[in-house]
Amino acid sequence: MTDKTNQTKRGNVCQGNPYLPLWEYIPDGEPYVFEDPDHKGKYRVYVYGSHDMSKTSYCGQDFVLWSAPVEDLSDWRRDGVIFRSVVDGKADTLFAPDVELVRGENGEKTYYLYPNTQCWGRTDMVARSNRPDGPFEVCNWKEGSRTETVGALGFDPAVFVDEDGSVYGYWGFCESRWARLNPKTMATVLPGTEVCRNIPNYDQMKAADYDPGEYNIVQDENTRRWGFYEASSIRKVGNKYVFIFSRNGQPDEPTGKNCNQLAYGYSDSPAGPWKWGGIIVDAQGETIPDPDGGYIRTFYGGNTHGSICRIGDAWYVFYHRNVETFARQAMAEPITVEWDEKTVAEGGEVRISMAEVTSSGFFCGGIDPTVKFSAGRACYITGSGRIVPLYDESVDSLPIADLQNGSIVGFKYFDFSRMPSGGASLEVEITPKGVDGFLDVYMRPTTAVNTPPEKDADGNIISVGEGSRQLCTVKIGSEMAQERTTLSVPVPDMDGYTGRWGVFFVFRTDAKTVLCDMHSMQFTAAECPRV
Repeated sequence: MTDKTNQTKRGNVCQGNPYLPLWEYIPDGEPYVFEDPDHKGKYRVYVYGSHDMSKTSYCGQDFVLWSAPVEDLSDWRRDGVIFRSVVDGKADTLFAPDVELVRGENGEKTYYLYPNTQCWGRTDMVARSNRPDGPFEVCNWKEGSRTETVGALGFDPAVFVDEDGSVYGYWGFCESRWARLNPKTMATVLPGTEVCRNIPNYDQMKAADYDPGEYNIVQDENTRRWGFYEASSIRKVGNKYVFIFSRNGQPDEPTGKNCNQLAYGYSDSPAGPWKWGGIIVDAQGETIPDPDGGYIRTFYGGNTHGSICRIGDAWYVFYHRNVETFARQAMAEPITVEWDEKTVAEGGEVRISMAEVTSSGFFCGGIDPTVKFSAGRACYITGSGRIVPLYDESVDSLPIADLQNGSIVGFKYFDFSRMPSGGASLEVEITPKGVDGFLDVYMRPTTAVNTPPEKDADGNIISVGEGSRQLCTVKIGSEMAQERTTLSVPVPDMDGYTGRWGVFFVFRTDAKTVLCDMHSMQFTAAECPRV
């Protein structure tokens, strides 16, 4: 057994999204349930992703693994650094990885890691370990070399071992490729086969000479919906196979052309052809019609990458959101996944619901509103305002900075069945900026998704979506010290709110400058001690 005492440590046990501590930035997450090598019969979900630590560019120079027991998806543990690639004294930058488990004839387990280093001569690198938490060692060096590897895989690799031992690889940036791999190397193309085109990208579909028959897709009415961007991922669902990828939206769709979506196709074989399935999640949040005929998005754009995973009896989609360009955080949402036994040719399907971007994540019933909740877990931000990434491991909160008039910050969803009956108080921690203003607080029902805010004749926001209700107003004075300050306002009766509700803050001031930064929120009650 590998001694991991010096690198394994518990993260913050937290509610909601992002599901890892707020100081950690793990995008491109590929989730897998593996047996805990130190506790036979116990299982953990392991998330293999890149590591946004360079701050000025994507990813970093190591892979850090996080895992949680399948019984408690709030109890995430940092299992430490599992891989670095250092060649000639210089560390490679490692992009979105994948992992695949191979079982030997005697039941021994070998885990293969595909590090996705894009350094010359090593783009097809493969490493292996006898534990899911590593350490991993490169296993496909070119004979006589420690700077070049031998294999077929490229950008954003994904690998799948079928029940008969056949191995399939998928990869590509704006050019989707697949091949059968040699099980002996787990890296090179199987002799007698070749690298093939997979699904079309956006530009290929829009080209005048586009021929859908040249691609590995079902020839139906959806041949122009694919829009492959990157982020190949492969899973088996029931008797079918699901190919997941980052998709460019279409200009005639409400989301427009973007790469915030995870979409999927499905097939009776890991070799395809793939039938269009749909969109699983759009990391840019809600799509709200605006008065000009366009759409407002409710979170920052960028890219996303992830996959689906069954944990116990529940399914989740894992993805990432963009806090800033080079600070991306791990997210997860519940989904439903259904399939039937018929073949695709006979009309068989895989049906995956589209997830809503929330602050609650694995807490499907809603977050406890009596627990102090960081502003950095907001899932809805319009107007000004930006989540500030912080990297200190002592950090338990991220601020939303530069909030001005008309900004909206929302958290979805809290479970108000946990609130004691009767009156309560709402505490909001802010840093005032020396101007007068107000925070109007609204309760927003789950049915208000994708519905627009409303304004009065003076342009003031009076609703944050269909069916929302104003709860209270918090006054901010220009005389307040410009330091972290907790403001408390009574909420006389919360009995009208049960079950899941969003809590939204509208920032209102006549000043043409920043009103405040926001740090946290929390409901308190006399019957409920503060956390």
